[in-house]
Amino acid sequence: MLDDPGEALRKSDERVGGDRIEDDRLTKVVEHAPEGIFIQRGGRFAYLNAAALRLYGAASAEQLLGQPVVERVHPLWRHLAAQRILPASELQPRAPLSEEKHLKLDGTVFDAEVSAAPLAYEDSAGSFGSGEVVFVRDITRRKQAEETERLNGALLRSRAEDEAAKLREQLLHARKLESIGRLAGGVAHDFNNLLTIINGYSDLLLGRLTPNDPMRKDVTEIRKAGDRAAALCNQLLVPGRKQIPRPSGLNLNGLIADVEKLLVRVIGEDIRLATVLRPSVGQVQADAGLLHQVLMDLAMNARDAMPGGGTLRIETEDVELGEGHAAHHPDVKPGPYVQLKFSDTGIGMTKDVMAHLFEPFFTTKTPGEGRGLGLAAVYGIVKQSGGAILAHSETGEGTTFTIYLRRLAGEAAGLEAPRSDPEKPDAAALGGTETILVVEHHDEIRQLAHVVLSRYGYRVIEAGSGDEALLHAERHAGPIHLMLSEIAMPGMTGQELVDRMKPLRSGMSVVFMSGDSDRGVGDQGTGDQGTGDQGIPDVGVSYLSKPFSPETLAGKVREALGAPRPAGTILVVDDEPEIRDLLGEILAGAGYRAVQATDGKDALKRLDTADVDLVITDLAMPEQDGLETIRILHKTRPRLKIIAISGKFDAGFLRAAELLGAHASLAKPIRPDALLDTVRRVMVDIRGTRGSGPRD
Repeated sequence: MLDDPGEALRKSDERVGGDRIEDDRLTKVVEHAPEGIFIQRGGRFAYLNAAALRLYGAASAEQLLGQPVVERVHPLWRHLAAQRILPASELQPRAPLSEEKHLKLDGTVFDAEVSAAPLAYEDSAGSFGSGEVVFVRDITRRKQAEETERLNGALLRSRAEDEAAKLREQLLHARKLESIGRLAGGVAHDFNNLLTIINGYSDLLLGRLTPNDPMRKDVTEIRKAGDRAAALCNQLLVPGRKQIPRPSGLNLNGLIADVEKLLVRVIGEDIRLATVLRPSVGQVQADAGLLHQVLMDLAMNARDAMPGGGTLRIETEDVELGEGHAAHHPDVKPGPYVQLKFSDTGIGMTKDVMAHLFEPFFTTKTPGEGRGLGLAAVYGIVKQSGGAILAHSETGEGTTFTIYLRRLAGEAAGLEAPRSDPEKPDAAALGGTETILVVEHHDEIRQLAHVVLSRYGYRVIEAGSGDEALLHAERHAGPIHLMLSEIAMPGMTGQELVDRMKPLRSGMSVVFMSGDSDRGVGDQGTGDQGTGDQGIPDVGVSYLSKPFSPETLAGKVREALGAPRPAGTILVVDDEPEIRDLLGEILAGAGYRAVQATDGKDALKRLDTADVDLVITDLAMPEQDGLETIRILHKTRPRLKIIAISGKFDAGFLRAAELLGAHASLAKPIRPDALLDTVRRVMVDIRGTRGSGPRD
């Protein structure tokens, strides 16, 4: 047996930087190591550090020194330990890790991870010998966790078996909910794509019908049904919690007033709803839809707590929380808040229930009556909104939930603040002449976006996939001001496309669109980041949810691009007032300023007083026809752009107009997209620079 551990370690001929390791220093390192270390000589304990003594349950080293090492190994694993105890000549430089079961002195079994290294030493008598330095780690907890997760074997104790069964049940329940959520998200995505087409073309058709048209009522009913379907589709996203937060400044009093009738239906006739809403309550930054869900979940929780009836009281007020309050509630930071209280007169909760209140899957209801997700969802939404929620309850005394949401700076928004529906934006305010790249793998939606954006004056490039979009980005000679892209596409997600677009079009704006709101696929943003497989973009980027109306699409695009640029002035010359009005409306919708003239002579007069960039003139007109007008303009105003139009003469006259100086020609009837494409092309000269028209 070794005289002492310091001697064994000192005489193992280990060196650092050429100097022998100091005996007392190395001994202290080994003695205080967190891992169990012992030295065996001839299969018997020669030294054990403090951690090894604790592993084997020994009060002192004398209880183990000189004892056979294999006695501390479970009989079923002793053959492995015996293989490790070999003559020094047969030892590997370091034995690989092995897992064994070892025994404490009281017979308790524990799982051990063991490795060994050979040790040569000289004892106090000058004799040389060999042994092993053995490293032992208790991995019982790790093994138990692995066994619980796999649920594939008998556990050591009945309590562990019960815990494993509960974990398995929760796991199956979670996977079922996840499957439901994925199914709901997939259905919602496809459903919203169809609704985008139905509602979009309904809006376009309504825009063409006069108020007295007999078809208008039928189309309006289709559009209303589309809105109801969209609301139903949004409910499909609730089981999977797939809503993207869209925070905005809102007033809790107004939100509660909006849903008060619905809350009364939820809690039932035997429960009285009392609201105390302070009129001066301030605004908070939150998603109205998610807070609506919070109100519903808390109301249903209160209903279940009052099976014999009672009172549900909802209160709001502004509060200032100081350092003292924050000290008792770490989740709440000092500052200005809007406080929302939900109090019921129900049965209350025990301390044990309160300890698990916001845990997912925890419920006091019988199996099949509750999922244990309602309050967990409330907690998550409040935290996601930057707030905090506290609960107070005593058995038989009811329960109070107190929610704190950060109050926005500025004037308070009172309960009776007047509300008005937003005015429909003017087409000219939504229009523009920029170039938009639309990336969507559904042909019908891509074509709808093309039609809508073209009518608002934009130039549209279509791509059915990410690869096609990249090809357009490389080959298109002019600027691409904005990319409107679906998020979830086969082959390449929207976010992946944006990442690959950056080197090609660094200044391009981006608007994402999607038929679902699944942030489980790559949640990113100014706020939270998500995870998943579809590359959902940041919450803070421009996002367009399907289904969308033409005005919503144009508004989102215009918002991302910024204020529309002046597009120039166009003189429309035609003796038919209906034609002049129609062309003027189309041009105005694209951001151009349109002025009118009744014939060639009238046009020449207006040009003397107005600054005009382009003239669109009919060929067949009284007093002075279009060909004569073009000839005069080309001679007197050679830099003025001219487009000839005609519905009476054949293509030969249109070619003649171009020979006389017209830069382009169009045959009637004229499609809006063809008109705007021609105008944009003519406003750009052959060198790719713009005159006084719209600028790229």
